[in-house]
Amino acid sequence: MRLALQLILAVLMAAPAVANPLPAVPTGMKRWIVTFKPAVKAAGRDEALAALNVKAQAQIATNGNTDNEFSAAVVDLPAGQTLTKPAFAAQSNTPLAGIASIEPDQRVKWIEQASVSFQSTPFGSAAAALKFPDFKAIQAAAAAHPSQASFLADRPELTWGVMRVHAPAAWDVTEGAGVKVAVIDTGIDLTHPDLLGKVDGGYSAITKTESPEDYQDDNGHGTHVSGTIAALRDGKGVVGVAPKARLYAVKVLDADGSGNLSDVIDGIIWAAKNGMQVANMSLGAPVDSPAMHRAVQYATGMGMIIVAAAGNSGGSVGFPGAYPEVITVSASDSQDHIASFSSRGPQVKFIAPGVDVVSDKLGGGFVSYSGTSMATPHVTGLAALAVSQGWTGLGGPDGVLHQLQKAARPLPGLTADEQGAGMIDAGRLVH
Repeated sequence: MRLALQLILAVLMAAPAVANPLPAVPTGMKRWIVTFKPAVKAAGRDEALAALNVKAQAQIATNGNTDNEFSAAVVDLPAGQTLTKPAFAAQSNTPLAGIASIEPDQRVKWIEQASVSFQSTPFGSAAAALKFPDFKAIQAAAAAHPSQASFLADRPELTWGVMRVHAPAAWDVTEGAGVKVAVIDTGIDLTHPDLLGKVDGGYSAITKTESPEDYQDDNGHGTHVSGTIAALRDGKGVVGVAPKARLYAVKVLDADGSGNLSDVIDGIIWAAKNGMQVANMSLGAPVDSPAMHRAVQYATGMGMIIVAAAGNSGGSVGFPGAYPEVITVSASDSQDHIASFSSRGPQVKFIAPGVDVVSDKLGGGFVSYSGTSMATPHVTGLAALAVSQGWTGLGGPDGVLHQLQKAARPLPGLTADEQGAGMIDAGRLVH
């Protein structure tokens, strides 16, 4: 079986690229994103760019036949110049009328862990050796619920976060089988034992290819997130909230956790165009982007559920988490307090475990991270469980959100800005 998987991976890695990488920004130039209105087709986009006297270095477009379309061009301009939409562009008889927005293509450090500590426990040994915060308290609480206690005793790969959202309470009914989950991040380690055979495809927005070698993780963040969502349930390593969900690696960030705004947008569009049902975005920026918001609106309009991190500033929610279409997650500790670093605000929909979360480490083994990035995949896994129960057929993303809200309970002492509807109980998703 493992040989067959290795052969399949080798064949995939030999597959031709599907697009040309975006060239580096030339010295003395600055990159911009020109976003078009939904009705504007390719010819209209070309006319508008010609009117601006710029040339597209790359196009991000859905090119469908619905009213909910997305298209944007990435263009270069001398650094001393500013690209703006002229006032007369609103006139319907000009090519510029089709432009929705123009903004700089910013390069951002999208991910910041609040803290990190390494765990050296190898696969195959008892996961009880991992030092989860207050794990004994979790065990004591589980003892009051026989079904939870038996899961804890029989499955050593359970982490405190997976236990806290009561994921095992749903597994007799659903493990999220077949749900397509995009991890829009730094990639996924395709060879990690916990994730082996879990990744059905992906895309690198950096190289503009669908080659596995290009969406392989080179940072570790995306691998950690993926383990919390859907690591194998096999009694070893860790287990994800939705262990039978299928993962897709959408690499938009480099080894430093940085990335271009246009690449993040490209990753969102790729996920929506390729039928992803849930997308995890454990990333964020402090600045709003009209282009990214339009991409989010397109994706959710196509039925894709986006779950995003609130941010680690301790202040207001970052973007894309601040968009109303997104399910935004703050971080709790094992005492059900909000983490001191967690961003908060009216945009927060739920709170989830985000302090000392153990999951898969790039290259094998485990690592403990803290951050709203770690809280987010717990809710992504729960969303996958809800999708597998057919809740998208009852209102699309809003139907899933409603079901998650019904399954949540507020944590004592926290405000709505800190926790939204509260902590989701997976057992309530299936009863």
